[in-house]
Amino acid sequence: MQSRVDYIGNDHAPVIVIEDAWPNAHALVEAAAQRQDYDLRSLYYPGLRSPAPQEYARGIVAELSSLIRSTFDVSDDLLITDSTFSLVVTPPEKLVPFQRVPHFDSVDQNRIALLHYLCDLGGTSFYRHRSSGRETVTAEAQSEYIRQVNAEVKTHGLPPPQYVDGDTELFERIARYDAAFNRALIYRGSMLHSVNVPPDFAPDTNPRTGRLTINTFLTVTPKKNR
Repeated sequence: MQSRVDYIGNDHAPVIVIEDAWPNAHALVEAAAQRQDYDLRSLYYPGLRSPAPQEYARGIVAELSSLIRSTFDVSDDLLITDSTFSLVVTPPEKLVPFQRVPHFDSVDQNRIALLHYLCDLGGTSFYRHRSSGRETVTAEAQSEYIRQVNAEVKTHGLPPPQYVDGDTELFERIARYDAAFNRALIYRGSMLHSVNVPPDFAPDTNPRTGRLTINTFLTVTPKKNR
């Protein structure tokens, strides 16, 4: 396992990049292929999800807990809230409007996302909202941010039915990470980000050949509140 920490955008927000994140990642792919309960578990995620093994989530968080605590300046309390196999399967033309722009997972600054690639398809990009300069959406800014984006969409029209992958009229890309098998990214869920897929992306529901990731979310306790 190798790691580095990037500090991206004007906020210098940390993104941990892990190579060789799990000792037997191919076994995770096989576990994903055995699941029979994939469904649409999120209005925002453009695909199917199924629970990942609990021993995986506990194991990878235990292995990375020291790095997470030091990078995000948090205490040793790390609560795993969910961990799911995730397959992007929505064709670009079927994306609803809010799936065509960068999104945030939560306004809770104590919520950390651990994204583990089990494929080599596409990647993940992080963005800045041009007019507000926001790269992270907080609870205090959420209502105003949503109002601004809605007003801009009314002015400029709906974004085209495609996965956002680069600069747009409303958003500027500040960092891009390619998917690589057994690579993981760790970042605050409040950061604006989006799935990347290749231009010739063809939805594939087979975990062995599709855009498979494990998405794990943690809630942490800041040191200043201890």
